[in-house]
Amino acid sequence: MNSIYMFSQLILTIFACAYFFMKISQKRSLNNEKNESYKDEAERYNRLSKIHLTKPLTEKSRPKSFDEIVGQKDGVRALLSALSGNNPQHIIIYGPAGVGKTAAARLALEYAKKSKGTPFLPDAPFVEVDSTIVRFDERSIADSLIGSVHDPIYQGAGNLGVLGIPEPKEGAVTKAHGGVLFLDEIGELHPMQMNKLLKVLEDGKVILESSYYNKSNKNIPLYVHEIFKNGLPADFRLIGATTRRPCEIPDALRSRCVEVYFNALSITDIRNIIKNAVKNTNMEFDDGVLEYMSLYAKNGRDAVKMVESAVGAARLDNLYRVSLKEAKWVIKSGRYKRRQDAYKDDSIINISLIK
Repeated sequence: MNSIYMFSQLILTIFACAYFFMKISQKRSLNNEKNESYKDEAERYNRLSKIHLTKPLTEKSRPKSFDEIVGQKDGVRALLSALSGNNPQHIIIYGPAGVGKTAAARLALEYAKKSKGTPFLPDAPFVEVDSTIVRFDERSIADSLIGSVHDPIYQGAGNLGVLGIPEPKEGAVTKAHGGVLFLDEIGELHPMQMNKLLKVLEDGKVILESSYYNKSNKNIPLYVHEIFKNGLPADFRLIGATTRRPCEIPDALRSRCVEVYFNALSITDIRNIIKNAVKNTNMEFDDGVLEYMSLYAKNGRDAVKMVESAVGAARLDNLYRVSLKEAKWVIKSGRYKRRQDAYKDDSIINISLIK
């Protein structure tokens, strides 16, 4: 009887060992497959990271100094006066698209860092956010602008979630702490986002809330306690840019900001932008080409795109110079409309070029 019992135990042990051995083998095999998969993905991304195209002419022609920002002398001066010195202010820049608002804002911080009495440190950040695509969730689960809390019930474990601890996630306002937050097309912000932003501008910090937070929980790291108690730091200067009219921007925001106005570009301004763009093309342009294109470009982006398209058309025909023929083809194919002021100043425009 005992021998039968022992034999049964032996069989069970063998089966158990075989089962666990099989599970271990399967796990190892799965891990090997994952490792191979991760390795393949890593190699693919490494290959992708080594592929670089040439910079578009719009990037090469981006202003690198205030002298290269055409037609905005008063606007740039107003911007610098508001941001420089010992008491920099929040700013809204109004103006058409493609007249240099973003470039001016970037350069303004670098200038302000060197001004006498400035509170900006040499490494003060410039954080740029496109308001038209900023991620936003009305339940405050995710907010890349203001910041949010990673709650386990909504977003899974995370680093602290396995312990049931809410994890603060900083937004752009905290990343801009001590520097400038540039909001492009600020007029497109969701009203709730706008209200949150106004609160941050007033307090200089972001107050977070979570039903998972318990100040008596000793498992919560000290820094998380500090964040929930004192908020995430968000002391920055706002520069908002918009193509909207001032009357379309909330009064509560306007009252907190210095308003700066950038002008639409004149034909002379456009021609100067085209000249600067041509310098980056390594191509010769026939007489009259730049003047002709300046009659149709409404902003700096139009001007640079016309130059780039004309250069491309010339190269398609194996030419080493851009003639009026290529310029006229670009205007026609791009369906550009002639500017309303194209006939107003004979000293600037050669009327025969329009015909």
